[in-house]
Amino acid sequence: MTAGPGEGTITIYFGTQTGRAEAFAHELSEDSSKRGLSCRVVDLEEFSPETFASQPLALLLMSNTGDGEPTDNAVNFYRWLVDSKTPTDSLKGMAFAVFGLGDRHYVNFNRVGKVVDERLEALGAKRLYARGVGDESKDIVSDFSKWKCDELWKAVEKIVGPGATNGREVEVEAVEPLLRCVEICKPLSPTTGLQPVDALSKFYFQASAAKVSRVVELRQKAAIANGESTVHIEIDVSGNDSLKNYAAGGTLEILPQNCPGDVEELLPLLGLQAADLNHVVELPAGSAKAPFPMPCTLREALTLYCDLRRAPSRRMLLALKSRLEPNVRDSVDRLLSDELAMRILQDEGLGWTQCEFWAAMGVQRLDVGAFLLHCPRQRSRPYTIASSPCATPDQIHVVVSLLGRPVMQLDEAVKVLMTKGVLPSQCRVSRSGLSYGVCSKWMCSELKPSDTVLVRVRPSSFQLVQKDVPLVMIGAGAGVAPFRAFWAEIAVKKRRSAPVALFFGCRHPEQDWIYRSEMEEASSGKEAVLSHLFTAFSRQDGTGAFVPSVRCGRYVQDMLRVQSLHARQMLAQGGVCYLCGANAMGEAVLAILGEVLEGGPEEVQKLQREGRLIQELWGSAPAPLKVAELLAAETADVEPEKKRRRTSLEVNESGVLALIEQRRSIFPKDYTGLAVPDNQVQKMLEAARWAPTHGKTEPWRFVVFSGEGRNRLIDATLDWYASRDSSFWKVAWNNEFKVFADFKAHVERQRTEKWLKCSHLVSICMRRQQPEVGKRQFPEHEEVAAVACAVQNMHLAATSMRVGAYWSSWFEHFTGSAEGVKFHNLCHAEGDRWMGIFCIGQSDKKANIAHRGGQLKRFQSGGRS
Repeated sequence: MTAGPGEGTITIYFGTQTGRAEAFAHELSEDSSKRGLSCRVVDLEEFSPETFASQPLALLLMSNTGDGEPTDNAVNFYRWLVDSKTPTDSLKGMAFAVFGLGDRHYVNFNRVGKVVDERLEALGAKRLYARGVGDESKDIVSDFSKWKCDELWKAVEKIVGPGATNGREVEVEAVEPLLRCVEICKPLSPTTGLQPVDALSKFYFQASAAKVSRVVELRQKAAIANGESTVHIEIDVSGNDSLKNYAAGGTLEILPQNCPGDVEELLPLLGLQAADLNHVVELPAGSAKAPFPMPCTLREALTLYCDLRRAPSRRMLLALKSRLEPNVRDSVDRLLSDELAMRILQDEGLGWTQCEFWAAMGVQRLDVGAFLLHCPRQRSRPYTIASSPCATPDQIHVVVSLLGRPVMQLDEAVKVLMTKGVLPSQCRVSRSGLSYGVCSKWMCSELKPSDTVLVRVRPSSFQLVQKDVPLVMIGAGAGVAPFRAFWAEIAVKKRRSAPVALFFGCRHPEQDWIYRSEMEEASSGKEAVLSHLFTAFSRQDGTGAFVPSVRCGRYVQDMLRVQSLHARQMLAQGGVCYLCGANAMGEAVLAILGEVLEGGPEEVQKLQREGRLIQELWGSAPAPLKVAELLAAETADVEPEKKRRRTSLEVNESGVLALIEQRRSIFPKDYTGLAVPDNQVQKMLEAARWAPTHGKTEPWRFVVFSGEGRNRLIDATLDWYASRDSSFWKVAWNNEFKVFADFKAHVERQRTEKWLKCSHLVSICMRRQQPEVGKRQFPEHEEVAAVACAVQNMHLAATSMRVGAYWSSWFEHFTGSAEGVKFHNLCHAEGDRWMGIFCIGQSDKKANIAHRGGQLKRFQSGGRS
């Protein structure tokens, strides 16, 4: 039954590990309040079956942790929900909607959100709105914004009734800060009984303080200034039972510390001096909840608990707005009401800091208590444990690689925010040098023995199997951490007879082969733990050139292919495959693993279902928001969807000719190197289907190379030309390259300057259509024409999306060879052909379009182009 105005209450539940779902929950709460609807936000840690079942309407934001497991605060709720003993009518009368948060790189992507959505319905609740899916590896903020649109609130108001404002937004009251700073006058003793105010704060109260006993640089050649460092850290856990109860390959959460420079930079904004950092932060008497343990010094609060490298959140802006000058308050209002402006501010790839934002806004002073209360919380970082309690019961070891990259300039973002009236005119935000991860920079360059760190052990699905079965362990760089723990445990227990193989990859054996001596010791002698050690080094000299050798492959996935028979035999004997490292490496290994198993992706998925493929992968630094593209999309003059559906497509001569004239064939050297979204690439491939095929099956097939796949294509090309004799080079390309070494140097330059600037290289393969009985063969020239039309359609699709595209015949000898055809799984004997490469990348260059116009005029006038 529909409730009257103000009668219904919305309960917003969240299950979170990093605070993202909690932030989304409060964003929903703000939207609800603006619509005059009654709501409350509830941490699922407070779940009780009776209270939950009594809610008329529940919105649930559910994150995953690990590979599809519920977050710590949602474990009890999840267990009750999936328990077969829970009555099937437990939630009769409840209406619900679910938004799931996850990372598509994991096998069980968004599993918790999916299970919760299904089980709520199975227990009698009514789904009022379709489940939302957020992908952390892409643009989860955009995913959430699309889900919480007007359609969601229309569905909500059918249950709880219209809001008291009748659709008009109302102001959300800011919460006054309760923290205060006083001069230190006595030794500090923590206040007992305090409860954390939010999910992220729980870590501060639950974590244990532990001493660092050892820090060792693992790289043979380290250069912190260049972002090149990997350290081995040993943490003393002898006096802490909760930490001693860890598992090899488990997870250790570590709270990072802000660098002193970031803290000092903030002091003028808070009206403080360095001496003030010794002042005490405390709560008024009788307070029950706190953002972090108190009392503590101001230095501790700013160093440990405030994320100074994260932009102000929406909640922080709302809370501090009333304390700002009127002109700044107006700017903040414009910012909060503009979705694109907020995305620019919150984008992790752009990485606005607190100081950068407030300085850009022209704010010179903030209340220190308000800042401490509302500043985004510092998040703990998970690290895979690199030790075994069997070997080092009083120590936990972790390995940390420094994460550094060139800073992202904010010029474009600042320009857009000035245009929107958020930032004052003539605003400038200057940056230079490298940008580092807060935790990795602290641990690689500042952490030293005897320092205290806040840590907590968490269980992980990445565990050493107890069965005596073959183990295939694949990792690159710091991804070897759990395998070091595994071989240490195997060495102590001495219970395994089945073979254990380690595939390890890094850039250079004399520069960044971490734990080299330990690996070599574990794989040698009669007591060898590792029956096989396979290494792969991608670069053998300081120039970064690829130098293959007999001893090693270029990448760890290449060595897996070389040793495919060995790996296949181990897995056929019931073996378990472990994979640890960066997402790009993991994707490449999984593709090769399909070849190793001789069954493609289906066999890999089967291995996963059987629990014999265990992965722990992590993403690279987030790519910055494409501000210009989003602004263009926002301001584009697009017809409303309803009108577009009513109107048939109008095709006229001038429009078509204009599109053809603007068709972008831009050389890859002019690409920016930024990635084109996969969905746009898919649209280009779909555009090819409209080419004429005389009613036959499409005579082409696409093979898309992205990420490390681009290097595999280039390397396969080099391998083919490396086998050509001297007579070949005398005639190829009119003897432009005297020997293979000249050609290789040319290709390596092209690799950097051209091909790797493309986000996708798409091989277009012509697949000869075998005639049906009694019908004629589809002529080859018609197939070639169909492929050409398909390529033209792809070009036009790229033009419509403002994406750079270029057709290349690649290196014609290789594309026309039997080996090139075989590389693409075609059949040379049946006339299949590899036609060339369609290069796709981001580019804003317009010069090529004007140049092509000049060529057209010369052609029309009889000139040669």
